[in-house]
Amino acid sequence: MNTIRKIIKGFVAVFILIGLVIGGIKIMQQVQYNEMVNTVKSEEVQNIIEDNLKLRHEDALKSGDVIQSYQIDMDSIKHSPMGGIIFKVYINNDKQLYVHFLINKDLNSGKLVHQGGGTSEKFSELIRNQK
Repeated sequence: MNTIRKIIKGFVAVFILIGLVIGGIKIMQQVQYNEMVNTVKSEEVQNIIEDNLKLRHEDALKSGDVIQSYQIDMDSIKHSPMGGIIFKVYINNDKQLYVHFLINKDLNSGKLVHQGGGTSEKFSELIRNQK
């Protein structure tokens, strides 16, 4: 009987330890996600997005242009396996018009930089037809 209690206590201790480890990992993931969201919402990233859109179309974000507005898709924010943050930006409230961004911190300057991304086919067509 005494050995059974020790075995049960051992199992309970192991389950508690596993629960604490998993809980700790989940909390760390949430903290990391919150930091990424704050970074993506920052003015520095907004400037990167706007500059990139203006590179794609000179009059972007001006009245009457094909690129009038953008919204960051908060559900698309994730950590890149190569480092940095990946997220999607919708253009003109259209879920089929989007640009992917990969933002990372420059090791020399400490500033955030745009390191890559891509566009939806519909967005590429829109820009191609305007040139």
